[in-house]
This record gives sequence, C-alpha cells and structure tokens, in this order.
Amino acid sequence: MATIRQRGNSYQIRVSCGYDADGNQVEQSMTWKPDRKMTPKQLEKELNRQAVMFEEACANGYVTSAVKFSVFSDQ
Repeated sequence: MATIRQRGNSYQIRVSCGYDADGNQVEQSMTWKPDRKMTPKQLEKELNRQAVMFEEACANGYVTSAVKFSVFSDQ
C-alpha cells in the first residue's frame, strides 16, 4: 500500500517492499509534481494513478536507489 504525503507543491509517494534478511522494513519513494493546470479532482485521480503505477513497478523489482554491487550479488 502506498503512502502519499504533500510536500509543498509536490507529493511524495512511499511504498513498502517488505522486509530484508535482518528484519528491517524496505521502503522506496518517489516524488511527483502535478501540472498547475489540473483541477483538484484531476489532481487526486492522477495522484492515485501514479501511486498505483509506482506500487506495481516496485512489486516487479524496480529499485529507486543505487545498489552496491555486493548487495546486488547477494540478492
């Protein structure tokens, strides 16, 4: 499930990707900036669409941060 938080004129979308081997929660985040011409209803609809698309990308193995080779090879 994605968590959406407004940060000024942009939105931060955070997705939980489960837990690592040490029991720490793994999260990924992205920032989405809406077009200024959007109405509030359009903004809400597009924000939810972006959150769903980001959640699906994370479920399919998309990584937003840099991964060290040693960590990558362990995975």
